[in-house]
Amino acid sequence: MEFQRQYNVTTTLVFPVVKAGSQDLAVTGDWTPATGDTKISKDGGSVANTSNNPAAIGGTGSVLWSLVLTATEMQAEEITIQIVDSATKAVEDQVLTCTTRLGGQLAATKGIIVGEVDTATFTASTTVLEGFRIAPEITEETSADVHIGRLILFTMSGKQELSTITDYVLANSKEKITYDLIIHTPADGDTYVIL
Repeated sequence: MEFQRQYNVTTTLVFPVVKAGSQDLAVTGDWTPATGDTKISKDGGSVANTSNNPAAIGGTGSVLWSLVLTATEMQAEEITIQIVDSATKAVEDQVLTCTTRLGGQLAATKGIIVGEVDTATFTASTTVLEGFRIAPEITEETSADVHIGRLILFTMSGKQELSTITDYVLANSKEKITYDLIIHTPADGDTYVIL
């Protein structure tokens, strides 16, 4: 199974497990996970025991299991979890993979940013704009150059354009973003997403 989650953020994976020698899914009475049954490999590195063991999810007829991965375990672009019952096989071996959305970039900048172009004190062009954040937080980033190399997606009056950020600075209490040339000039109130 494959999952996508955010880098450096504790997450819970939910998945089914097949009973050994069967086509049926394991329920809580079929398997008692032990330390060593689940191991993690981060970015292809050596495997190590996960911090937590899988747990059965309750409820009538539930055949679901969950595994909590810590923030430290989520510090990789590709996380691979192997499930191998170390005792007499109660469940089939399986592998789960989890990728983090855009790797460490999201963690460093608190995720995907939604902004709005503001032309009150600066005229946007096909290579630079000033704007302010509207989600997920409204506090502008004060660190210069923090967004260099990230993608910026414009949604301008039904037109979408994608570019790469080449410079960033806080100016006029707004985020001044320089990017590779796009075709259309952003207008006041147009939105953009930094990925």
